[in-house]
Amino acid sequence: MEDDNEGVGTGGTTTASSSGAVTGSTTTGGGGGHKHSNLSEEIQLERPLLKAPVEQLNKLFRNTQKSLEKEMTVLVNTINDMNKRKDTITKDEVSTTIDKLLNKMNNLKRKIEETKNEEEGHLKRMKARLDHLKDANTNQQNPHQRDHFNSVRVDRVLIDYLLREGYYNTAIKLASTGKITELSDIDLFVSSKKVIDGLTKHDCTEALAWCNDNKSKLKKINSTLEFNLRIQEFVEMVRQNKLGAAISYSRQHLSPNASTNMKEIQRAMATLAFRKDTSCERYKYLFDEMRWTDLINQFKVDNYNINSLTLKSLLTITFKSGLSVLKTESCGCTESRNINCPVCDKDFKKLAKPLPISLQSHSSLICRISGEVMDEHNPPLVLPNGQLYCKNALDAMAEANEGVVTCPKTGKSFDYSQLRKAFIS
Repeated sequence: MEDDNEGVGTGGTTTASSSGAVTGSTTTGGGGGHKHSNLSEEIQLERPLLKAPVEQLNKLFRNTQKSLEKEMTVLVNTINDMNKRKDTITKDEVSTTIDKLLNKMNNLKRKIEETKNEEEGHLKRMKARLDHLKDANTNQQNPHQRDHFNSVRVDRVLIDYLLREGYYNTAIKLASTGKITELSDIDLFVSSKKVIDGLTKHDCTEALAWCNDNKSKLKKINSTLEFNLRIQEFVEMVRQNKLGAAISYSRQHLSPNASTNMKEIQRAMATLAFRKDTSCERYKYLFDEMRWTDLINQFKVDNYNINSLTLKSLLTITFKSGLSVLKTESCGCTESRNINCPVCDKDFKKLAKPLPISLQSHSSLICRISGEVMDEHNPPLVLPNGQLYCKNALDAMAEANEGVVTCPKTGKSFDYSQLRKAFIS
């Protein structure tokens, strides 16, 4: 787009502004320090890439430790019990008990081996990701290698978006084709799919099991997901007119939360009187099907948080970052729309609408007629109506029309001698 008067965009980064201007700034200082700064910022952006497998490895370690401690406690208690009964216990009882203990130990050994393989998988993924980021540093001076790194990054961003939107097969195929499965969190999202599918079918079983597996992590982020799932199960019992079961369920699963969630519990208990066909908005919402969607969204947020993933997809974050840099005050004005401006594009306009206007200090312009950058070699010329275009385009127009130029925006014609030169700050 171009401003009604000068059409001069203000800019602090090299971007195509919606005013038809390309805004740009120069960087001074030592090249090495600048590259080091860029690399540091790049690694900061890749924090979820490294944190996700670390969190999964920690979770696996905690679960294995709990399982091992539980099995060893049973083993020790059984042996101690046998020692206490050594004077009265029969040989058959000893033999049977030992066989049971051997089976338990064999099962424990199998679980440990499975855990070891899973740990190796997480470590392999961590190494692949570290090597990937190492390429960003070692290939700074190699354009071809850098292009490869950026191409892999784009694929990763797309895979992340596809997984979040539920296109699992497409994401898996893209990761397999690009040989970047180890750089993608496919397993994490596929395991989450079971919970989402269950909630979509109005079943909280998988979600509650997930909450139990991640109890300590959820407690750290003050999650209310498990409580909300319990409320939902209670409401579903009321919906099905299973009032006795609902009351028993509330005593077992809701009462323990009375000290922190009394108001929510009281509201849920009121459904015993108001029922599913109530017109009272305060309780009608509890029976609303949208509550299942809310539970799915809450699960996703908690899942992202405990695995150190961004709440929004990397694709959305990247788009919004780019659009906010490109956005100027002229964006959104129909009359000054620029077909080459991403912010003016109908598909991106909605995404860019809530974003802030970029703060810019150095400006340059792109001519709406020729698409050329206006600079000291091709300066902008201002028409009497306030519109400006590059000298090359206006010279060509004047030469073809006997010294007359016509403003493409307003349709007004002027003699070339009426044009005046503008200076870009």
